Amino acid sequence: MGPLLAYLRATGHDPSPLVERFGFPANAAFLPELSLPLATLHAFLDAAETLSGDAFLGLHVAQRVPRGTYGLVEYIARASPTVRDTFRALARYMALLEPAWLASFHDAADGSGTFAYGIPGEPLAYGRHASEYGLALFVHVGRQLTERPWRPRAIVFAHPAPADLRPLVEHFGVTPEFGGGRNALTLDAATLELPVVGADPVLLSVLERAAGAPPAATPPASPPAPDFVQRVREVIRAALREGTPQVGDVAKGLHVSLRTLQRRLTEHGTSFQDEVDTVRRELAFQYLKDAHLGVSQVAFLLGYSELSTFDRAFKRWTGMTPRVWREGGEGG
Repeated sequence: MGPLLAYLRATGHDPSPLVERFGFPANAAFLPELSLPLATLHAFLDAAETLSGDAFLGLHVAQRVPRGTYGLVEYIARASPTVRDTFRALARYMALLEPAWLASFHDAADGSGTFAYGIPGEPLAYGRHASEYGLALFVHVGRQLTERPWRPRAIVFAHPAPADLRPLVEHFGVTPEFGGGRNALTLDAATLELPVVGADPVLLSVLERAAGAPPAATPPASPPAPDFVQRVREVIRAALREGTPQVGDVAKGLHVSLRTLQRRLTEHGTSFQDEVDTVRRELAFQYLKDAHLGVSQVAFLLGYSELSTFDRAFKRWTGMTPRVWREGGEGG
C-alpha cells in the first residue's frame, strides 16, 4: 500500500481522496501491505489506475520500491547466499507479510525451480495490478541482488491478459502467460545458482531466529458458494453474536419457511449444520490471526458456550488445537 501511494504522489497525483474514500488508516502510506477484503482492494486499485492514468500501475510501482520496504522478510531474502535460497526463503516467510498468501518453491529435475503464490479459492488472487506488481518486484529486486540482468524462463499470472503486453515483455524479457489461477515465476538452474551480492550467512541466521517458525498455513478457503448459500452464511454470521445459530431464526432472517430453507440447502448439496460449520471455520482463522483476541474470546465470538467445544471443532478442521495453530505448531 505504501509504495503505491508514494508512487501516486511522486507522479503528481494526490492519493488523499482515495485514502479517505476507502477508509484507510492514517498511516496507510507507511504500510507495505494492508489487509483488505478482496473486493475493496480490487476497487481501490481500479480507482488508483483511473487517478494515475497508468494502465501498468503495478509494474511501474514495483520498479520504484525503496530498499527495506518489506522489513524482516526482505532482509532474510537479501542475506541468502543464492537466488535459489532467496526464493526458498520467500516461500517460507511470505505469510508473515500477508497470511492469505500461500507460497511455494519447487525444484525440478533439471535444476530449474518455480516460485508460486496465490490465494486458495481466489483464481484472480489480488487482481491484475497487485499480481503484476508482485512478480515484477521479485524479478526487479532479484536483478539488483545479483547485479546481473537475468530473465526468467517463464512467467504466469493469475489474471487474464491485458490488451497490451509490451511493457511486461520489456520488463521480464519473456512473454508472460495468463489465467493461471496463481502467480508463478520459473527460473533456470544457472539463474538460481547466481550468488547474491552482499549475502551474509551470520546475519541470515540472526534474522531467521528473529522471524521464528513460519505461521501455520490457513487451510484452503471454501469454494465460492451459490447466492442463496451465501445469504444463509451472512445470516449465520450475524446470528453468532447471540450464540449457536438456530435454523428457525436463520429461516426467519431470510424470510423463508424452515422447510424451504432446508430443501434449498439440500439442492445445493449442503445442510444448515454444514453451513454453520463453514462460517465458524472461516471466521476462526480470521480471528486467530488477531493477536489481541484470546482463544476464549474467539470461541465466544463464534457462538461456542464452552472453550472445549471450540477446541474439538478446530481440531476436527485442522488436526490441532487453536493455540497450537496460532503458534505455528504442527500437531495438537
